[in-house]
Amino acid sequence: MKQELLKGLSEEQIAKIKACKNQEEILELAKAEGVELTDEQLNAISGGCGTNSNNHNHRKIDD
Repeated sequence: MKQELLKGLSEEQIAKIKACKNQEEILELAKAEGVELTDEQLNAISGGCGTNSNNHNHRKIDD
């Protein structure tokens, strides 16, 4: 994962992310930690192709 996508996360959170085996585990971790992810982070995790927008909205992962 690109280092700029980890910006704003604690060292502990980064270590937990690195321990995840797949994207689903990362999303579950974000939900459990109450971390809000930017569109760019969500695209990177889900394998999205990105967006043409420079809008970096934060989205909280919910049920």
